[in-house]
Amino acid sequence: MQLVRTLISQNSEKYAHFSYYEIIIDKIEENVQSQPDICIESCKSLIEGISKSILKALDAASTNESLNAKDVKELFREALNALGRFNPTMEVEFVRRSVGVIQLLADIRNRRGDISHGKLAPKELSSYAQFSKLVMHMTEGIAFYMLQQFFEIDLSFTKEIAYRENPAFNEWLDTSNPIDGISFSRALFDQDNV
Repeated sequence: MQLVRTLISQNSEKYAHFSYYEIIIDKIEENVQSQPDICIESCKSLIEGISKSILKALDAASTNESLNAKDVKELFREALNALGRFNPTMEVEFVRRSVGVIQLLADIRNRRGDISHGKLAPKELSSYAQFSKLVMHMTEGIAFYMLQQFFEIDLSFTKEIAYRENPAFNEWLDTSNPIDGISFSRALFDQDNV
């Protein structure tokens, strides 16, 4: 998963919070041979988490509650669609085809995962190391592509504007719209719901 680690590291100055995913990457790599189902479960968690983080950054209406109410397939689809809206280099066909792979990953995790759903002992189904290695490599490719597309987006549009950052504009508004005892620019700024 070195590709994803390197990409996160290269963008750590601007997106330091993405370093959180290195913990999950560690779990994927630690368990790929010895605990294949934990590896697969961690792969699903990585894609789910990255999808949530992308949606939270690109969609102001996304809340933790709304994101947590969605399944991984829905989160992944919405994240890729959001990436497509903000990054013209995003491959739209990739969106359509990748959702099925992520749904399959979630289904395997639900049937075989050791942690989230708890299994009776002995487990009925277990994955093999070669399969978890395949899932790990697929996850790395998908996560790398998503993050690369995301990191290329100029997110300056999401920066909140402070009233004091625009003194010349505020003065012009106040001069153009004089109201005794009231700053028109401040009243307008305070009423902005966007």
